[in-house]
Amino acid sequence: MNTWFRRLLLPLLALGFAGAAAVPASAQNAVATVDGLPITNFDVAQRIRIVQQVEGRRMDRRTAIQELIDDKVKLIQARRSGYRVTEEGVEVEYNRIAKSGGRDIKTFDLALRQAGIEPASLRDKIRADLAWQVLLRDQARKGAQVSPEELEKAIDEEMKKQKPIVDYFLRNVVFVVPRGVSPGAREAAANAARARFSGCETGFDEMRNLPEVAIRQATFRSSDQMNDALLKLLDRTPVGKLTPPFRTEQGIEMVAVCERNPRPVSQALRTEVMDRLSERRVTDRARSYIAELRKTMDIRMLR
Repeated sequence: MNTWFRRLLLPLLALGFAGAAAVPASAQNAVATVDGLPITNFDVAQRIRIVQQVEGRRMDRRTAIQELIDDKVKLIQARRSGYRVTEEGVEVEYNRIAKSGGRDIKTFDLALRQAGIEPASLRDKIRADLAWQVLLRDQARKGAQVSPEELEKAIDEEMKKQKPIVDYFLRNVVFVVPRGVSPGAREAAANAARARFSGCETGFDEMRNLPEVAIRQATFRSSDQMNDALLKLLDRTPVGKLTPPFRTEQGIEMVAVCERNPRPVSQALRTEVMDRLSERRVTDRARSYIAELRKTMDIRMLR
């Protein structure tokens, strides 16, 4: 466990988790209990306001109750596992939320109360969220990581969706059309030279001896820099060969395809796919894990 997380989470989860017991008088308006710990109408109203005002989500009463039950389950399981969320850790996260809205703590407290939210209710939610982070981290250590095989398969699938980028090493050859000479005659000469072309290493030597022929400097170009028509022409041309001649302002032109190299998967794409898989794995595991934990606890709906 990271050092900062050790400081954040100590050996027991606090706030007196007793075993199943009678609902105290102060919580007789409870709507549910988890191992005897009450969830009240006040708690439900506070949670709905928190998710609407602080998190920007909409939530109905039934969903709020279920989320509060999950929070109790998380805290109880954290206690069982030997973790306690410190008040220092809760305050760090509380301060972060306040600062993200451009407020200091006093101003944030006041804004919450004006919205009908008690700061203690938000801190209770933070406490459960921090406990859950550690529990999920423990689950990840037990086999929730993404395997190299899964990553490569996901990358292959992503590459099929994307238009692959190919890098080309090209060299243009121009058969100039002098005044008074038929373009058709120069195109025929270009085709004849194309048929004799022996490759990029030696094929240009013969062309240098041909009259009115210009051999351009070699260039590197990627497929995302070229139009579709040129790409189709290049892709139909084997490496080491010339494209069929085509007419341009310069004359009759051909392009030698000296190299064609599919660009390898970027590290950015690998990271993006890994993050997406990990997030999906955590989400799926969290959903099943909380369901498993609920079965180990005494959850009662009271009204």
